[in-house]
Amino acid sequence: MFVRISYMHPKEGQEARLKEVLQKLSAFYREQNGYQGGYILNPYEGAESDDRRWGRVGFWETVDAAEHAAQAEHSMALRSDLGRLVEEETHYEFSFEGTPDNL
Repeated sequence: MFVRISYMHPKEGQEARLKEVLQKLSAFYREQNGYQGGYILNPYEGAESDDRRWGRVGFWETVDAAEHAAQAEHSMALRSDLGRLVEEETHYEFSFEGTPDNL
């Protein structure tokens, strides 16, 4: 399983719009081949105000499935929107090979 995690800090006053774009990304990915599921990561209420990250976790059958979806025009447009809503230098994406922990 391929896992992609992204997190970011929204610009002041852009939290609702950021959540909307993350929800649209998730909805699009749910329609893509190889998508196994995911989560939108909302900030932890107890976090300091300067550490209130948002993000996404996506689970894919393969890296190719994830890359194909990420390169789709709709996905790229939504990800471009994210770039306008988050603070510079705060949008990070990480990729992993996932192994079930019940082995």
